[in-house]
Amino acid sequence: MNFKENLRKLRKDNNVSQQLLADTFGYKSFTTIQKWEDGTAMPPSRVLTRLAEYFNVSIEHLLGTQSSVLIPILGNVRGGPLRFAQQEYLGQELVSAQEASGGEYFYLEVIGDSMMGARIYPGDLVYVKRQAVVENGDIAVVLVGEEATLKRVYASNEQLILQAENPAYPPMIFDQQAMDEKNIQIIGKVIHNKIKFK
Repeated sequence: MNFKENLRKLRKDNNVSQQLLADTFGYKSFTTIQKWEDGTAMPPSRVLTRLAEYFNVSIEHLLGTQSSVLIPILGNVRGGPLRFAQQEYLGQELVSAQEASGGEYFYLEVIGDSMMGARIYPGDLVYVKRQAVVENGDIAVVLVGEEATLKRVYASNEQLILQAENPAYPPMIFDQQAMDEKNIQIIGKVIHNKIKFK
């Protein structure tokens, strides 16, 4: 079983309602628990740890994995106008060992609203696999000079197009000369995002 199924089973086995669990963990509504159980959201690692303690099970049991890995949150990425890409350690999030295999991974917190059409909102955490090349249409973290941005990437005819998922933002188009001058680099591909409910 996976996390959503394990949480539902643990809650029912212990005769705990969604509302009671929400109240216990400081959420205003049971809908947060409902989203965890239908798989549309995941709690942050600190809440996962508390949930495991609450139900007296291991993190591995709760997540339904043989093992889990702590992945660093390395800073912020702009989901909007470019901003200086200052890397700063913001904490850690748990992922399954399977999700963290075969490469280097990290989380970034999203600032800005240019990727809202892809359901990536300000405050969400994007899970990034570090790689220098992505497929056309992939969402990636791209370094433009010293500024990082989060966009869909398209490369064609010696052009690089960074496309927002919000009609308020026009595409950023670079020819080969601009790519060289600005030292544009793909930092990594976005694998998933963790939705943060305010």
